[in-house]
Amino acid sequence: MRAAAANPADMPGLKKRPSATADDAAEDTAPAVDSAHASAPSAKPVNSTFATTAAAASEISVSQEVPYTTAPQYSLVGRLFYREPDGSGHSCSAAVIVSNNRNTLWTAGHCVHMGDGTGDAGWNDMLQFIPGYRDGSGPYGAWTIKSKVVNNEWMSSADFEDADYAAVVLNDHPTWGKLQDNVGAFGYTFTENLTDHPEVYAAGYPGEGYNRTDLNAERMMYCYGDTVDAGPWNPLDDRMSMDCDMGKGASGGPMIEGKNTSDPRIIGAISHYVTDDAGDRNSDDLFSSEHDSKAANTMSAANGIS
Repeated sequence: MRAAAANPADMPGLKKRPSATADDAAEDTAPAVDSAHASAPSAKPVNSTFATTAAAASEISVSQEVPYTTAPQYSLVGRLFYREPDGSGHSCSAAVIVSNNRNTLWTAGHCVHMGDGTGDAGWNDMLQFIPGYRDGSGPYGAWTIKSKVVNNEWMSSADFEDADYAAVVLNDHPTWGKLQDNVGAFGYTFTENLTDHPEVYAAGYPGEGYNRTDLNAERMMYCYGDTVDAGPWNPLDDRMSMDCDMGKGASGGPMIEGKNTSDPRIIGAISHYVTDDAGDRNSDDLFSSEHDSKAANTMSAANGIS
């Protein structure tokens, strides 16, 4: 974990995708998918309630530190440590998501599996989650992993536009039991063609940022603003985009709608940014894969793990 803490996972940088023309769309339609969607309300900690706060006054695209406290709702997000198949240690971000087993996280697919078409050989291992992580520790200790669920499109081809998300089921903690019972859980809304969300709160543990030199992944940071369709003129691109300067290490952090209400819900997960032809990030745009029926099916699979 010491090695992983010093090595936040690289956030993928994808070259900007050109807009599709009407002819392109006619020739290259998106594959048919199940029309299923999924939503669930948030869960409050046992014998506690979520503390709501006043909405931010304006957009926050230059990430700021989350005020640290041991109150349960601040431990809904944490740092996820793991080892890649080559033996190197890294860290991402993740959030507690409401589930039947009361022990599930939502994160990015690339934090769980390499997405390189190698099947079982591509899984990351030795995963541990520290909710409410700050400077090497957290109020609820470290949690080990029971099961990991990613979409087949991620496993086979690292589909950042449509499948960079994962569900991670935890083992019961010897002291705390079920994580959701202690800190609560974000609800979720996963459905097709819904990219524009107001007042979204994105949180994670970035080790770098756009035009930033002061980030080391030891403190939880956040951005606040609206998400928009990342490809408004491209019917094949339904990623969500928001202005936020967080970079590597923030991958897998939640994009949350309704953070300042009694029913905050995950609508996306921090996935990647866009680069120029030289491979350099040239804006503060941050992206989530579309969370549609495939995300709903991923969550359904996690709900089936007891």
